[in-house]
Amino acid sequence: MYYKQEDIDKLLDNLKIEEVVGEFIELKKVGSSYKGLCPFHADTNPSFSVNPEKKICKCFVCGSGGNAINFYSKIKNISYTEAIRELSKKYKINIKEYSNTNINENYEKFYQIMENSHNFFMEKIFSQDSRGALEYLSNRGLDTNLIKEHQLGYAPPKWSELYEFLNSKGYNDEDLLALGLIKKSEEGRIYDAFRNRIIFPIFSPSGRIIAFGGRTLEKDNSVPKYINSPDTPIFKKGKNVYGIERAINIKNKNYSILMEGYMDVLSANIFGFDTSIAPLGTALTEEQAQLIKRYSSNILLSFDMDKAGISATERASFILKSQGFNIRVLQFEGSKDPDEFLKKNGKEAFLKVVENSLEIFDFLYNLYSSEYDLNNIMAKQNFIERFKDFFSNIENDLEKEMYLKKLSEKIDISIDILRKPLIEKNKRHIVKKDYFDENQEKIEKKEFKQANNLEMAIVKMLLRKPEYYNFLKKKN
Repeated sequence: MYYKQEDIDKLLDNLKIEEVVGEFIELKKVGSSYKGLCPFHADTNPSFSVNPEKKICKCFVCGSGGNAINFYSKIKNISYTEAIRELSKKYKINIKEYSNTNINENYEKFYQIMENSHNFFMEKIFSQDSRGALEYLSNRGLDTNLIKEHQLGYAPPKWSELYEFLNSKGYNDEDLLALGLIKKSEEGRIYDAFRNRIIFPIFSPSGRIIAFGGRTLEKDNSVPKYINSPDTPIFKKGKNVYGIERAINIKNKNYSILMEGYMDVLSANIFGFDTSIAPLGTALTEEQAQLIKRYSSNILLSFDMDKAGISATERASFILKSQGFNIRVLQFEGSKDPDEFLKKNGKEAFLKVVENSLEIFDFLYNLYSSEYDLNNIMAKQNFIERFKDFFSNIENDLEKEMYLKKLSEKIDISIDILRKPLIEKNKRHIVKKDYFDENQEKIEKKEFKQANNLEMAIVKMLLRKPEYYNFLKKKN
């Protein structure tokens, strides 16, 4: 028996974690959270916190916690799957059961290994070896409480400390290799995949640990600054995003903020922007966009302000438009990224940036128009061509027409003239070759061949020397 991820997400969305936890321990409201004595260790000073907004609980002494299913599973001493079944029946939330015991048992084992690894990393961040990690995080504005709240960890520099820890718990090499926690050299030597790195936990939407990201503390420039877990049986990099465990906030507030990296997301959360998420070291994928859209189709793009960040914003906008998102772009003056901007200017200034954000068409228009002289006809044609990818990724015809009208008004060219290169010809451009109209291709080739040598020479000259256009126009 097992449950699909969307059904687990449905269960968690509908459960009130304070009710689930409150059945077993006495909770007192403190601000927007609840506190009580931890049921998993001899607690005398309330250290167990329940956050209804984030739908998570956590003991800041022993580290126990997670989502409602994690808590129920641990306190009842039953499996994660059994906890799902009991909670769905207890709170009358209908979800479908599937039967495939072997697969589910393997997955449960993988999740347990990842949870044990996470606990190992969280314990190590406050060990003697972690001085460099704590110093780095302190310089980035994260104190002890914030490190605990965001469940950051540290992978020690020794070659096989995590491996020895997991080995002592009886986990086999095959599973640890499959989860990307260890590697094996050509000589057969086993070593930890993460060493001397700050560890960022990557959760599934339901709040289970599925992967890790690691930021190196080495001074050697040949060492990659960031690494992520590889694709594993429980993790696909192109299908997950960092911060998605807080998706309930995206759903409640009806928007997300897409950022570039872990520190951007952490800074945003510290300042109260708790709908922030990030791709996992890759360009945004369709699968990631589809995951985000499960919670809201409104998104703010908040990438770095360098050339690479602007290019990433452009590419991400095409992916998001193909999935039907409403997109706005944040721009930070005097800062290279959201993390730096927030630390320098604070929450109110960031809110002002959100207020002044650009709708995606306006962002692209400003970007493209800065690259071309719109008083030059050939340059203007190339400028219009730049919008092809944008229009080809819009499914809604009404939306296309609205953007066409906007472009028409800005550059003073009729909608009918713009429609041909941006929509009609563009349709043929994006159709697969197998389905291309062969007769149309032959006609176009035939018409092209009829251009005489003089005409071709003139066209080539104008492409090289656009300034000759006015001279030829007068002669004509």
